[in-house]
Amino acid sequence: MADKRRAIVEAALEVIGDSGPGGFTQPRVAARAGLRQSHLTYYFPTRDDLLAAVAEEAVRRRIAVLREAQAAAGGPGEQVAALAQVLTAPEHTRILLALTQAADRDAAVRASFDALAAGVGPLGADLLATVGAEPDPVDVALVQALSTGIAVLSLARGGDAAAAEHLLRAFLDRLAAARSHGDAGVVSSDAASRANPSSSGTRGT
Repeated sequence: MADKRRAIVEAALEVIGDSGPGGFTQPRVAARAGLRQSHLTYYFPTRDDLLAAVAEEAVRRRIAVLREAQAAAGGPGEQVAALAQVLTAPEHTRILLALTQAADRDAAVRASFDALAAGVGPLGADLLATVGAEPDPVDVALVQALSTGIAVLSLARGGDAAAAEHLLRAFLDRLAAARSHGDAGVVSSDAASRANPSSSGTRGT
């Protein structure tokens, strides 16, 4: 039974990667898996059940690929290069991007994206630590946001691992330099001043 479920999910990943969410139907997945639709619905009674399984597996694979790439890298430079290679490979990004369109209405799919953020967070923290930046939650979130942007734009424009690597290196270098000088940035400093007016300018008498 487990093998059959895996085969169906594999076929479903191929369908959503090829056709997007609009073409993601049970009949199409059943045909790709070489099954009658009644067999598919035995394992996944509804389209939403199947979509949730696809999201869970897509996230599992993305995290696994990122972990493997980071583990195989020998140092900070290799880690950045490995990350750039993963982000500019279209296969996983195409599926995840298709799934984002379902996440706003499907709690199970949304939960998978929460799991993705939780899974890649420690990897981002490790990367920041290797380049000398403080792996605080804000910096980790910035790395995740930049990585997501690189992946999406690479899918739209065609992947360029060298350009992605250059952008990641520049960002990480600047982040490390800012943190080493205790520079919270103009926006953060301004927000802190508004929150505590007495910390800047003359004090009231």
